Amino acid sequence: MIVGIDFGTCFSSAAIMNGLIPVTNYASDTAEGIPSLFMYSKELGKELYGSECEGKEGLRNEGDVVRYMKRQVRENPDSLSNTIMSGGKEYLLKDIIEKYLTYLVSEVRRGARDSGEFKSDEIDAVTVTAPVGIAQGQMMASDYNKLLQDMMCRITDLDASRVFIVQEPVAAAISYLYSADIRKHYDASQSILVFDLGGGTLDVTILEHDPQKMTYEIKAKEGDLMLGGNDWDDRLADLVMKKVGIEGFSSELDESRFRRDITRMKQDLSLSEKAGIMFEDSGEDYVAKITREEFEDCTKELLDRAIAVMKKAMESYGGMLDRIVLVGGSSNMPQILGRIRSEFSDGDDDFVQVYEPSKAIAKGAAVFAKLNSSSDGPSMGTTIIDIATHTYGFDSRKDGQIDMIYNMIFKGTPFKDSDRISVRSETSFIPQRNDQTRVSFRIYESEASKGVGEDGNWMPYGNGEMYNGLEVSVQVPPEYLGKAKGFNMWPELSLDSNGILEITVRDRSGNRLAYGTTAGGFDDE
Repeated sequence: MIVGIDFGTCFSSAAIMNGLIPVTNYASDTAEGIPSLFMYSKELGKELYGSECEGKEGLRNEGDVVRYMKRQVRENPDSLSNTIMSGGKEYLLKDIIEKYLTYLVSEVRRGARDSGEFKSDEIDAVTVTAPVGIAQGQMMASDYNKLLQDMMCRITDLDASRVFIVQEPVAAAISYLYSADIRKHYDASQSILVFDLGGGTLDVTILEHDPQKMTYEIKAKEGDLMLGGNDWDDRLADLVMKKVGIEGFSSELDESRFRRDITRMKQDLSLSEKAGIMFEDSGEDYVAKITREEFEDCTKELLDRAIAVMKKAMESYGGMLDRIVLVGGSSNMPQILGRIRSEFSDGDDDFVQVYEPSKAIAKGAAVFAKLNSSSDGPSMGTTIIDIATHTYGFDSRKDGQIDMIYNMIFKGTPFKDSDRISVRSETSFIPQRNDQTRVSFRIYESEASKGVGEDGNWMPYGNGEMYNGLEVSVQVPPEYLGKAKGFNMWPELSLDSNGILEITVRDRSGNRLAYGTTAGGFDDE
């Protein structure tokens, strides 16, 4: 079997290639997929997954249910090593993720066996989807992606060459283009904007597909780590509570049931102009009715934020789009499609399409695994041409304060598969004072555009730069002590397709003076 897995914030799903067709009905609890939930039930003495956590055990012990695993990592990569309590037991977040993915794979295998459509439930190749970026920069994505690949190798007993990681919007675009165009053998390149609004995050990616070269070239990507369907739930919950005149719940169990019913109410408002909810708190009953117009009014600010992200991606791209494709379960809300069509379609409703919101990413992941694997190992399949998501450089200081940023790798610079962007400074750098014994290079990242200074790289500090934690230090050689300004150094920045950033500092003869990398490891010589 060839499998694609979409590990989502609120729901996860899987697809299996049935011949040339990716199918997703083998491992789904609901139309949205399998809830991304985990808990240890002290009463039952076992671990529960997915919809099991939404039953009586989860309702009675809401505090034991682990939610939003992926969002926690996106907000803070260090959370992978956080200790989480569930049912009185301690777990690391990364272990919970592996347990959940193991459960998901077992559900895929069970579904395949029950269908009777496959000779074996053994997995031959698998793709797991990952977010566009982690936290503030691209660099931590490499650690997360490697973690997913290592986990899936252990779970499936597959070699790393048959376990693929692909970005979620890329998987969605592959799914759309494969179903709509690739199997019809179109010749022209397609430029697609993927709007992926999930439960916890928003990703907007623009990519161009060349069917002749089988390349998917990412042209722009933007996102909002703090915007997702859950935020619409929160606004709806606040609206309902305001209508009935309560500010909070005295019962944790009643609040848990209320939150579950709010999600259902949101789904009802996607289908009807009005929806009702009945709930209780501490034995008192409450009833409220909400119109779709009221719901859309109280969430307008959220939609404005989503539109702003789209416009930022389009501005960065600067080209013409062939299609805007909406995926992610939260794209089912009519206000999303209606607003995006009114902003961007220019009267052509086909220009903006909602495409299998809860299934597209898993299907695209399965297709990616199919195109990149064969019985003899990796084949000549698809090529993903990525871009640097941030501008990277180091600082120059004046009187001990940051004065300028020498930017060397700029946001939007493309690179392919295992390629690496390597940029060496055009000029040498020297200590600021003759009495210096060491020189430090601190790496910053920003969204700044290419500068227009004398060499096109220097920018005044204040373009949203953030120190990303990477710093190396060079020892001034003894022969230059007291005359350090005569000591020349050439820094080089390097970024690979996994988002691993490196800095190397060399002397006039090319000897390495210092080295550091975001993947871990420093060598100050």
